[in-house]
Amino acid sequence: MNASEKRSLSKEAQMQVRALKMINRWKNIALALSAIGVVIAYYGMAGGMQNLLLGILGIALMVVGSCSAVVLNLGLKNGRRNVGKILHILDGDVKS
Repeated sequence: MNASEKRSLSKEAQMQVRALKMINRWKNIALALSAIGVVIAYYGMAGGMQNLLLGILGIALMVVGSCSAVVLNLGLKNGRRNVGKILHILDGDVKS
């Protein structure tokens, strides 16, 4: 592997690491949205004034936040594996 290929792979790994950090931030936002959904659902179902609309809204936020977090977590897992493969190639452990 020549120097330009190594630079290219190194730059690709850096860009993917930056993207993984952003995806992790979005995952945390999705988890926070899910937690807010729990609070809203609890308030809507068991609060002083029972409000079915708030309960449904809270449950919807929980589902959307949880599903988003699962999908983003899968992306993080696959992205980390991909960066690991790139770094493995850069270390020269793979024989062509």
